[in-house]
Amino acid sequence: MHNPHEPEAQWSSKSTTKDKSWVGYKVQVAETVQQEQLRERGEPTANFLTAILTQDAHASDKPGLTQVLGEQKDMGLEPPASLYVDGAYVCSETLPQARAEGRELRGPAPASPDRGKVFTVEAFQVQVEERVALCPAGQRSSNVSRLEEKQTGKVNYRIEWSKGTCGTCPLRDQCVSAGQNHRTLVVGELHSLLQARRQEMKTEAFKQEMHRRNGIEGTQSELVRGYGLRHLSQSATQEREWR
Repeated sequence: MHNPHEPEAQWSSKSTTKDKSWVGYKVQVAETVQQEQLRERGEPTANFLTAILTQDAHASDKPGLTQVLGEQKDMGLEPPASLYVDGAYVCSETLPQARAEGRELRGPAPASPDRGKVFTVEAFQVQVEERVALCPAGQRSSNVSRLEEKQTGKVNYRIEWSKGTCGTCPLRDQCVSAGQNHRTLVVGELHSLLQARRQEMKTEAFKQEMHRRNGIEGTQSELVRGYGLRHLSQSATQEREWR
């Protein structure tokens, strides 16, 4: 507990930004996006806020998005046909959920885990539905196993290439980690959606489309600078000065 007068204020950190931590809360902000934003220099946008939601500091962004949409619905607003977000909201579960709810979730998919000096999963052509994959050398996988977590029911697939295939491959040093005999991958059952979004992210059309989200960063800045959405406590300020 950091403050007996406000026990709900908790410590949290942002893993994607080094050394960024705070004690307090997290805020979700949503606003409209204009299809065309042709304005004179200095002219403000015609966007307006549709929701500001306060969460616990350690709460996940994804459930917060559901709450934001709920707030908009309670105000009588129609659900957005397209929702522009950052990578914290995009995963193999939220993409099909959005489509099932009749909207598009437009944002970058998170990168696959870095495996050091060897190829990441993005270098492979994985077809989960057909239970097959091609490695960067064009070799077809030799075995696929279905894995299901007992507690959650989450399904993953373990994809393997044989020792013989990997043993003579000219790309072995770039694909198989030290101490391993052959290459394996573990992907979710909805991996194809992530794979398609990662490929789409490389297109110029996607990059241009994501400019529509940039305005929310300016809105966050205005809330911080003009309305005190974020501030340092006196003790935190002193601690920073001491360092």
